[in-house]
Amino acid sequence: MVRLVTEAFSQQEWTDTVSRFYDLSLMQTWEFAEAKAQTGSWKVERATFLDGECVVGAVQALVRAIPWLGGGLVWINRGPLWRRSESEDSSRLAVMLEKIRHHWVEQKQMYLRIAPPIREGELDLKTLEAAGYRTTDGSTGWASAIVDISKSEEQLRRDLRRKWRGDLNSAERQGVSCVMGRSSDLFEDFLSYYETFLSGKGFFTSVTPQLLRRMQELLPDERKMWVFEGRLGHERLGGLLMACYGDTTLALAGSSPNEKGRAVNSGNLVWWQMMLKMKELGYRWLDVGGADPKRTPEGILHFKAGLRGMPYQLVNDFEAHDGGLLSKMIRSRVSRARQALGA
Repeated sequence: MVRLVTEAFSQQEWTDTVSRFYDLSLMQTWEFAEAKAQTGSWKVERATFLDGECVVGAVQALVRAIPWLGGGLVWINRGPLWRRSESEDSSRLAVMLEKIRHHWVEQKQMYLRIAPPIREGELDLKTLEAAGYRTTDGSTGWASAIVDISKSEEQLRRDLRRKWRGDLNSAERQGVSCVMGRSSDLFEDFLSYYETFLSGKGFFTSVTPQLLRRMQELLPDERKMWVFEGRLGHERLGGLLMACYGDTTLALAGSSPNEKGRAVNSGNLVWWQMMLKMKELGYRWLDVGGADPKRTPEGILHFKAGLRGMPYQLVNDFEAHDGGLLSKMIRSRVSRARQALGA
């Protein structure tokens, strides 16, 4: 009999727990949630699913309670974690979803929204409905692509699209270099450049410089984020920030190459050097950090497609609530906020 148990986990306890799961994502790591809580109005709640005394799942939720009125919002991004291997079926997941709804909706009268780590076609809608959920209107599941960087360097280079590989060759001939590391100075330089990039382009993102700084402060030394910055001589040409968890490295934030950088194809060299470094560090998968044919800007989508990764699409968000007026008001605000972020 599977049961949900909430606990106050330490950083190491939660890291040890979630590292067991094949479907781990950045959003279910301790540091990401704590950074969200410390730079916003969220609180974090964590729970495991036990079958007897065996941990068979885990979930980390961001909670925003409404003072005095009760209720509020529960947001679960890329959870619950339940998959121990790629081939594991979804039968146990349905039970976990029922436990989550019972805990936060029935017992705490919260509005619950989940963006699960489930790919399209993996879970039947009837199963969701039986667990008390429904898909949300207007939401689209996260789409990206992953590259297997455990291959040899020669094979990785051959796998690149011809035009992408040609641009990489051109950048190398023109003397573009890549500075990389996890030092505080390099990280702060990246954040300064990234902030200028966001304001100049008018981009709105939940991955703010404040969130990134706090997350980097919370991460242990061995898992701090990596900065990769393109340069021509001493001139900075744009950079990339990589987060790491489990056997995966994720392109979390970047500042696109400036005009000079585009002219010398610095982005190709930065990504290539990043792939080689992450491979050297022992990571298996590179997640390109978003590649949606409908939402990703065309130029970025075309660039990432040059890596020839394996595309994936997650299912739409789904929700559960008690049908009351307060839950409906929260639902409306959440939907507008998600649409503003392009989700």
